[in-house]
Amino acid sequence: MKQPKIIGIGEIVWDMLPQGKQLGGAPVNFAFFAKELGGQAYAISAIGRDALGDETLECASKTGVDISLIQRNNLPTSRVLVTLDEKGIPQYEIVEGVAWDAIECGAEELSLVSDADAICWGSLAQRSEASRKSILAMVDATPEECIKVFDINIRQHFYSREVVEESLERANILKLNEDELPLVAELLGVQGSEAEVIGAIVARFGLKYVVLTCGAAYSEVYDASGLVSHIATPKVEVADTVGAGDSFTASFVTLLLRGFSATEAHAKAVEVSAFVCTQHGAIAPLPKN
Repeated sequence: MKQPKIIGIGEIVWDMLPQGKQLGGAPVNFAFFAKELGGQAYAISAIGRDALGDETLECASKTGVDISLIQRNNLPTSRVLVTLDEKGIPQYEIVEGVAWDAIECGAEELSLVSDADAICWGSLAQRSEASRKSILAMVDATPEECIKVFDINIRQHFYSREVVEESLERANILKLNEDELPLVAELLGVQGSEAEVIGAIVARFGLKYVVLTCGAAYSEVYDASGLVSHIATPKVEVADTVGAGDSFTASFVTLLLRGFSATEAHAKAVEVSAFVCTQHGAIAPLPKN
């Protein structure tokens, strides 16, 4: 069986953590774990023509992710100031006017996505009109059978009803957490219990799955029939939760493409994200069983 072609699009950042800086951002994190689980993984983003951009390429080249379509422009490479609370939960201060606010969609990008098996994007990198148009153009150029994952990833004030609706109209999987669900419900004008809100979103946008993560409590997978899988979050010694959500999404998608059921893919996603929580930073090679 050929390796599934899996692409993450969006922000590449340096997470400025209390113990030092680490490469992060959804597309590299997502692509890295897709690669770890057997995918042919690519990241599309933009970095500056600066020293931090050089360092980004040097670091990203060691991940095993194909970074040939990480663009460079004259805006600065992105930095995110990260503080951790007593439970290791990160708070982010995301600097604006950075390179990934000017992602371009050209012939190479369109060629890459034209035979993608899965593509993942979020709301943060759509905060600028330029990047938003480019990201949606890439999503629109994927094959009909491609798994299209909107991992909403709400940060600060960088989201809107229009961004959420336009992405959900293109997606067939929505991934979100317990803090994002009520925000999305409010944006879409949906009321009810957790299950009722998710059911309404599935029906309205014709989604195949909604994946809900609820931190240290549990995670769930829903489809058009309702709840498919509920798994309690394992108890682990948390270093930080940076990248845990990206690793969860990548694991779920990659295993679906490898022929696993949604329940099996969910179980692996829980296992991987729990491991990531025991590590500092997002990118940590998975243990070889």
